[in-house]
Amino acid sequence: MTDTLLNLDSVDSGYTVFEKDQVLTPEQLNGLSGYLDDQDRLTRIGLIGVGIACGLWASLEKDGVHLSRGVGTTTDGDLVLLAQAGVYDRFKAYDTTAPKYAPFYRNGNMIAAYELVAAGVEDERALPLARLADEDRDPGAMAALLLVESHLHDPDLCAGEDCDNRGMNAMHTLRVLLVDAASAAFLAQRLDTPDRAFRTPLTPVVAQRPVLTGAIDTEAELADLYRKACEGIHADLLVAFDALYAPCRTLVADFAPSDPAPQWRKALEQIRKAAPNRGIQYYYDFLKDLAETHASLLDILAGDDTLCCPDVAAFPKHLVLGALQPALRAAIARTRFYPSPAVSPTQGRRSHARFLFRKIDTLIATFAVPAQPADIRITPSRFEDCNLEGRAIPYYYGAPQNVPPVHLAWSHEMARKGMELYQYSYNAPRYGALGAAANPSVRQVGRFDFFRIEGHLGWDVTKAAATLRAQIRAQNLPVDVETVLIGTDRGRVIFDPPLRNLDLYRWQHLMKAEVTTKLQDAVDYSRKFTSQVAKAVGDKVIASDDLKESVDIPGYATNQSDAIALNAQKATEKLLKADYDMNSNWQDDVLNVATVAAGLRKKFSPVTKMEFVSPLDNLVAQPERWLGWVDGLIKDGEDKAADRLMLSNYLAQHPGLEHFGGVMRGGTFVLVYDTSNTVIADFMLPYNCCVTRNEPIKLPPLVIPPRPVKPELDLPISLVALPDKFRFVQFQDQFKKDINVDLDKYRNYFNVYKDIVGTVGDIKGTVTTTFPGKDAVAGIDDAVLGNYVAETKGLEDKVDRLNNTLLRTDLKAEDRLSLEKDLDDAQQQLGASVVKTMDHLASTNQDVKAGTQGALVVQATAASLGKVNNVNALADVEKGLNGISGKATTAADTRSAIGNILAVRGMM
Repeated sequence: MTDTLLNLDSVDSGYTVFEKDQVLTPEQLNGLSGYLDDQDRLTRIGLIGVGIACGLWASLEKDGVHLSRGVGTTTDGDLVLLAQAGVYDRFKAYDTTAPKYAPFYRNGNMIAAYELVAAGVEDERALPLARLADEDRDPGAMAALLLVESHLHDPDLCAGEDCDNRGMNAMHTLRVLLVDAASAAFLAQRLDTPDRAFRTPLTPVVAQRPVLTGAIDTEAELADLYRKACEGIHADLLVAFDALYAPCRTLVADFAPSDPAPQWRKALEQIRKAAPNRGIQYYYDFLKDLAETHASLLDILAGDDTLCCPDVAAFPKHLVLGALQPALRAAIARTRFYPSPAVSPTQGRRSHARFLFRKIDTLIATFAVPAQPADIRITPSRFEDCNLEGRAIPYYYGAPQNVPPVHLAWSHEMARKGMELYQYSYNAPRYGALGAAANPSVRQVGRFDFFRIEGHLGWDVTKAAATLRAQIRAQNLPVDVETVLIGTDRGRVIFDPPLRNLDLYRWQHLMKAEVTTKLQDAVDYSRKFTSQVAKAVGDKVIASDDLKESVDIPGYATNQSDAIALNAQKATEKLLKADYDMNSNWQDDVLNVATVAAGLRKKFSPVTKMEFVSPLDNLVAQPERWLGWVDGLIKDGEDKAADRLMLSNYLAQHPGLEHFGGVMRGGTFVLVYDTSNTVIADFMLPYNCCVTRNEPIKLPPLVIPPRPVKPELDLPISLVALPDKFRFVQFQDQFKKDINVDLDKYRNYFNVYKDIVGTVGDIKGTVTTTFPGKDAVAGIDDAVLGNYVAETKGLEDKVDRLNNTLLRTDLKAEDRLSLEKDLDDAQQQLGASVVKTMDHLASTNQDVKAGTQGALVVQATAASLGKVNNVNALADVEKGLNGISGKATTAADTRSAIGNILAVRGMM
């Protein structure tokens, strides 16, 4: 048995140059052929590649083992070419009688191998494939390989001392063998390539993600979520870095002669311990960068089988073709093709992998949480679907003196082109950036789908938002900014812009102007009234006795007027304040004005004659509720808006909120601030969620507007002597004379106002009467009419009770609204009862002349109608009474009574 010949065991480095008439020796001739053969083999393995280039697939069929055509090269440079497919239907043992081939021996023993014999070839040793069962072999579970059996054969024939010396032959015989799966895996072992390093247990690190759910009300709670995610990424990176160096050693040994993982571990531990709550997001981003760089490194390694200067002993004379059963080929090894860098499509990956290995070291060495606050800058970049190297360099990578600046180690593509200074970065000014990177704000941004926003941590949120919006407008960028409070204090929410429901603010603006105008009218009126009082006292038109008490009339009027002016001034100052506070209790000041005004009017009521409703009466009778209601609507809207702008609630509405160190094109950048209005974190939404952000509309200054056009009356109230106004007998006598002029014309008018007069004498005799109350129902002959009167009186009492209750100042707003609704309903019912009563009088044709029960009912009905102020109720009464009066069956006296009622209520 001879050893297999390895041609590249020793490479001939020279040969003999022949001369004329030279005697050639075997060494010279063999040296030339050996040199040429070595060069040919070296060309194949060094400039083309080794392994199976294509084809050479073996499969087990019914008629035998089929072998497809193909080509491959062994690491000894043997070119294996099968130009035609073949079928092998028999086998024979391939044992130690064959030339010794070192890879076939393990622990001194040769592996079991069987040579396949092609169909149609005579070989008396060959056995059918089925006989492999006698060897306890299953062909389907075996793998095929090609062996170039190379050895020297001496064909000399010697007889005694006579030999025919024809030299030896170098034999290169291609054999097809079957071996077991384990032997095939051993013979097809992977060579040291980047892809083999990837397939060593190297697992990509996928960064953990802080899940923002539940209540997050403090900076510490937010930081804890990120810290938990960082701890997980940190632990995964340590495991990944510990496993990285060994498989990559052949790639990086020149610049990393020893494993850098222990140094990285130490540095990462220091960074972890120093990571603050404010800035934890940047620590998280840094760990994500490391995880992405590690994953990119593995991605570069995967599939790169480029091999420079393959080891001759790897598979010098064999090529493993793989399992005969296709289903087992993934599990059974096959010799791969390892292209030379000269022809490899992945020839640049090796240098890229080396670059990324060094980048990990640079990122760890240059990371630092930046000082806060810093200059706010917006840098065009790419989103995370783009490789990290294609994005802008974050600002949390500084430039320590003892390591290369990060911009030199950021992008392999830019480094390959020598364009490191053209990379976008927050820190571009520090490394003297060139081109668009030196001033990206005036360059095209169409290719950028993301914008890094940095430097805002530690800023006052209002200033940070304003600065960002100014830059966004100046650079014409398609992004927006929102501000969100971390916490639960609704009062700490900053509305930006401050005017949100502009229509309500406009209405509030007008209402404040209305209230201040009424207050000023009340002050002006009280001053005039005080002057009138002083003059009336001086002219002896009125005296203290008229007020039924001893009091300094002018002094009292002046004091009350001053009190009105003082409280009006307090309310006006609160209402006109630039930063109007809805909780400033201006209502108390207005109520004080109304209270003083009511006291003043009551005090002088015996000696005053009203020509029209005065500003004081307006203030007393019509409390300023509208402005308070508008304030309530605005407050409710602001509370809801404030709730929306608190982080926990904002997350519930926008579950896609996440930190990326910037914002996508068309997205919303969210600044998170604490109760001290300091920016502590940032997030992003991939869509625009903000309200329309026009500049806040500036409302005109709130001043008392010009007075509306109205009659200018110097003396709105007449002051008269008490006897002239309240001498009851004179008034009664005159009233009787007027009545006697035209009895029919004034009889019903007299009945309506009989409650004012009291006891009056009948024209033809003395008749004493009173208004009927509930107790009078029994005295009315008509039971239906009596029930109507009782119902009307009950509703009148209900209206009085509701009015008295509404005079209370301690009512809650919701209780007051409920009572006012009840009052409107009661007045509506009272008006309907009045109409029913009068309709019954008309339909039953009852007598309504003075002194009759019908007249008493008319008087009571008219008095009850005086309690009705609701416009809708009065309109219904007018419509109902006119309908009754228009009936042909209604008596003339009843029509006259109805007409007087309508006239008194101002409806005729």
